[in-house]
Amino acid sequence: MSALPQTRPRGGVLTASALRAGDRDSEYADRKGATWQERALSYIDLVPEINFASRFYARMLRQVRFYPATLMSDGTLEEIKEGPPVERLAQIRDPGGGRSVLQGQYGRLMFATGEGGLLGRDLTTPQERWSFVWSGEVKVEKGRDGQVTKIVHMPNGESGKKTEYGAKRAVFYPMWTPHPRLSGEADSPMRAVLDIAEELIILTKAVRATAVTRLTTDPLFMPSEASPGSATPDADDDPEEDPFASDLGAHMDAQVENFDEASARSPLVVWMQGELIAQVKTVKLHDPATDYVERELRKEAIDRLGLGLDMPPEALSGVGQSNHWSAIQILGDMWKSHGINVAMQFASDIADVYLRPGLRDDGFEGWEDVVVGVDGSQVSAKVDRADDAKTGIEMGAIGPRGWRKMMNVPDDLAPDESEQEWMLELRGKTQPGQEGSAEPSQAQDAPGAPPPPGANGDSGRRTRVVAAAFREMGAAEYALLRSRELAGMRLQQKSALRALAAICLDCAEQAEKEKLSVVAAAIGPDRLAQLGVEPMALVKGGADTLRELLAGWGYPPAQAEALAQMVETYAARTLFEPKAPALPAGFEVQLAKTREFIDDVAA
Repeated sequence: MSALPQTRPRGGVLTASALRAGDRDSEYADRKGATWQERALSYIDLVPEINFASRFYARMLRQVRFYPATLMSDGTLEEIKEGPPVERLAQIRDPGGGRSVLQGQYGRLMFATGEGGLLGRDLTTPQERWSFVWSGEVKVEKGRDGQVTKIVHMPNGESGKKTEYGAKRAVFYPMWTPHPRLSGEADSPMRAVLDIAEELIILTKAVRATAVTRLTTDPLFMPSEASPGSATPDADDDPEEDPFASDLGAHMDAQVENFDEASARSPLVVWMQGELIAQVKTVKLHDPATDYVERELRKEAIDRLGLGLDMPPEALSGVGQSNHWSAIQILGDMWKSHGINVAMQFASDIADVYLRPGLRDDGFEGWEDVVVGVDGSQVSAKVDRADDAKTGIEMGAIGPRGWRKMMNVPDDLAPDESEQEWMLELRGKTQPGQEGSAEPSQAQDAPGAPPPPGANGDSGRRTRVVAAAFREMGAAEYALLRSRELAGMRLQQKSALRALAAICLDCAEQAEKEKLSVVAAAIGPDRLAQLGVEPMALVKGGADTLRELLAGWGYPPAQAEALAQMVETYAARTLFEPKAPALPAGFEVQLAKTREFIDDVAA
């Protein structure tokens, strides 16, 4: 977790400005979109390269976790885990739960227009929902005293359906990136490249015009002396009555209609006087050497576009030419050099206009030091070396410390001596070199049964504990599968399938046919994010049976709840895998230690 934003942005971080609509000093909040912003929005629809680039920030911001934190005197952040700050920030969420869609829309609008607004509707009701929208989608009406009297939401523009809210049922917070010349004006990466975008549109139209005109066949010039004359004496002036013209037209039609037949490739045989043959010629309307000169101009324009936008040029051209390792490096650099600044801007905006003022009004002590932190650990791709680590430790090429380093596991999570003993017992093994130890191949192929009572000085207690741990591990594995199935049931509900069909009809049809445990994997994380649904919300309650079983087996309520929550969290993290994975070994160890504690208490 990275503790990033401060109360006020510092250094080269993007600065942000935000107000609540209706503030007396908020002339900006009442301003309509500028002409350049309307152009920028239209170019997103017309230029595919800009459409792709407009999602650059959105793709990263959707994966960022924002959390309330206290700004300490040394500049570090201490995350707030509960209380009014957590409750207030959690209130801002997408209609389907979570905040990924809202965050993505913030990134996209800030890239295109440099401004937008946080809109909250149906406040303090079960239907409360929030979204980040273009300023032109909302109209704020005020009374003579300057106070907001009405907020009108126009998702389809002035001519579409409008929804009116009273001042207590809705709120609108305009946010913008201030321009360096006038801080009341918005600025965005698109503002400087509008002419390049227009140039791309013109060049694309020119290429299309060339392609269309090339469909015209080059004209054929024949000497009039070569014409055999009309087939009918009274139709001298009708070119369709010319036998040669008719034969030539029929031959060309046959080549088009019967292009897959050998006869279509045979030439048309024409008889005429030898001296006239030299006079037959066509006139080229197009020169292949000069056709599509716009192609290089378009490439140059796209290169300039990549350099002018606030994003790495390789992000516009894609990382398809990069190998696995360099692509990962590029993605990590994108987040560090570009994405993190926009995430901090969003955190600053939310804290300035919503979180701190709300906590101040609630009388929360220390509200001045509350900020919004940024956790971007899920944004950049990580190198998966699990297979290498597993092979290395099995072959003895690396030790436990090397395995933890490759798997990015902190050393303080290394098992102590008692935990190592438990793991060996759970797998039915003894320490290598001890009497009765199994051969490596046997230990890997068959976990083995718990040791018989009395073995190695065991009076039977250890056997009971190990057997109970196996039983509880089986229940946990079932809870993991049940969590995935519960997610599938929720996604196969008619309302969810309708929402998915609006985005991708094929995806909805495929999801309806899949087994419950793989529905989420069939839909994929990107489609699920478009629906505004968080994986954790889908699996919630999947381990309820496990909670009850653990309680019945003597587990304290807090321990039962913690273990069940671990299963649901792991189910959410692995929800998009094609089949349910095994629970991690650490969970097995935790079960065993808890069972030993319970057995000690019972004894």
